[in-house]
Amino acid sequence: MTLLDARRAAAYTVERVAKRHDYMNRLLANHWIRGAIVAGPLIILLVGFLLIPLSIIVWGSIEGTKLTFAHYAGIVSDELNLKILLYTLRIGLIVTVLSLAAGYPVAYLLTQIRSRALSTVTVFILIPLFTAFLIRTYAWIIILGRQGPINNSLIWLGLIREPLPLLNTTFAVVIGMVHVFIPMAIFTMYSSMVRINHDFARAAQILGARPVQAFLRVYFPMSLPGVFSAGILIFIVAIGFYITPALLGGPSDTMISQLIVTQMTTLLNFELSYASSILLLLVTIGILFLASLFIPLEMIWSSATAELSNRKPRAKSRLVSGAKRTLNPVLSAIETLVHAATKPLLTHKSRWLWAYTIGVIVFLTAPLIVVVLLSFSSSQFVVFPPPGLSLQWWVKLANATDWHAAFLFSMKLGITAAAFATLIGTMGAFWLVRTTLPIKRALFLFSLAPLMVPVVIIATSLYVFEAHVHLLGSFAGLVIGHVLLSVPYVIVIMAAALRGFDQSLEKAAAIHGARPLQVLRLVTLPILKPALLTAGLLAFLTSFDELLVAIFLIGRQTPTLPIKFWGDIKYQIDPLLSTASTFIVLLVTVAILLAQWIRVRHEKRTSASVSE
Repeated sequence: MTLLDARRAAAYTVERVAKRHDYMNRLLANHWIRGAIVAGPLIILLVGFLLIPLSIIVWGSIEGTKLTFAHYAGIVSDELNLKILLYTLRIGLIVTVLSLAAGYPVAYLLTQIRSRALSTVTVFILIPLFTAFLIRTYAWIIILGRQGPINNSLIWLGLIREPLPLLNTTFAVVIGMVHVFIPMAIFTMYSSMVRINHDFARAAQILGARPVQAFLRVYFPMSLPGVFSAGILIFIVAIGFYITPALLGGPSDTMISQLIVTQMTTLLNFELSYASSILLLLVTIGILFLASLFIPLEMIWSSATAELSNRKPRAKSRLVSGAKRTLNPVLSAIETLVHAATKPLLTHKSRWLWAYTIGVIVFLTAPLIVVVLLSFSSSQFVVFPPPGLSLQWWVKLANATDWHAAFLFSMKLGITAAAFATLIGTMGAFWLVRTTLPIKRALFLFSLAPLMVPVVIIATSLYVFEAHVHLLGSFAGLVIGHVLLSVPYVIVIMAAALRGFDQSLEKAAAIHGARPLQVLRLVTLPILKPALLTAGLLAFLTSFDELLVAIFLIGRQTPTLPIKFWGDIKYQIDPLLSTASTFIVLLVTVAILLAQWIRVRHEKRTSASVSE
């Protein structure tokens, strides 16, 4: 080829690339086409792998064209099934109330402290929050065991002679689930309470109200939307919970999620399993409907997105006004009693609130500390406190090829799922935030649908659907399940970031000649980088911790780390589990500290740019 021919070929290539870019820019200029491209992956994911699978199990629960409701009638008429359903609702309610009561003072304190103290306390709450349910449940198996710290302490103090039967009881289920849900309650309430101006309560005190009156009549009513949001979120997740009741409860503590899994995997009674799943789904929908009468539903998952809706609560104001008039004499009596009881504490600069928060942090982190200490035990059995220190279990973990394979497979699955979830969720968030469609609120709720449906229902419906389309047991099928669970978290984070994004920067770049793709690559994405990293990290941790979907979709592939944990906890408990748990806790801690460092660095850069 001559030099002239080479130049002509290069010029032709440049011209083709320019034409392709022009064509793409013309396509992106049309907002309908742009909307379809951006929203397409999210719509395909939700319709193809949530709505269609759910419709299949609905169809199966009535045996298709037979249109029989015998399975539903069987659940309601069967005393055992009805007892399990009522027990599930009772445990969900108890866990919700306890989690809210325990988390409210901590969330209140977080709204009052400075940024450095806030970051420190937040890290100690985030580590338990993002540590796998299985690890936390495993820690409670040790703590509540016959030779656990509680029984040993009570015997040492002389309060009991024989170990108490704490495991396999309702108490164990409740304490394990409350430990899981307190961090969720704290952060959900905090995200709403941080917007409340404390000056209103201070003004009430200046005008003569007692501290208790100012709190109960001014601050507390303003914080109720956050309390409702946290309560609804915890109750919905709790009634579909599987891991903790299955490991800490006894035969009489069976919850409906365990019933569904047993019917599907052991009894092979698919139709009854479908009906149980739909019944649980109907309960969830009923709860969400009641909640929608008082608060915008999108506020449950992200108070930052609540203004997507301009709808005012319909029933809330009427109910609160009526309740105030009815309960006013009772409320006054309670205020007097509470004031008398708390007056000595309130005069000490609210140090009791710090003491209480430290107590909650100790409760949240103590199980993880027990696990870490056991990883260095010299004993061949799980004994606490350890009789001596040794690195033998770390050496065993370093040579355990099955643990290595499970860890590497979980990493591969988590990274793949997080990459797809971040891409799909970010595109979906762009579409949801910047669309001008009148059904914007409904679209946002639809995009969060995987968070509203209990995981056990998603797992069973995907199992049936992927078996139909020959995806069951494949890596792609597993990734789809994990992306489906992770993508709502990405949407929540990216939607909040996009709502605070200054779109005039994009317009300025466009005015100076930047094409749409250049604006996206050079302006939009760099500014959103911290939110993208946080969303990706959260999606990875969601996938890394997921058990139920993996149990149903894994097939003959290498077991994931949660499945490896699940199998070992059920059949053998030794310090090797503590060592593997400690390793994961360390990874989670590093990930959280890294995310905090990225956030602080971004805030410093932003404040420096503003000051310049």
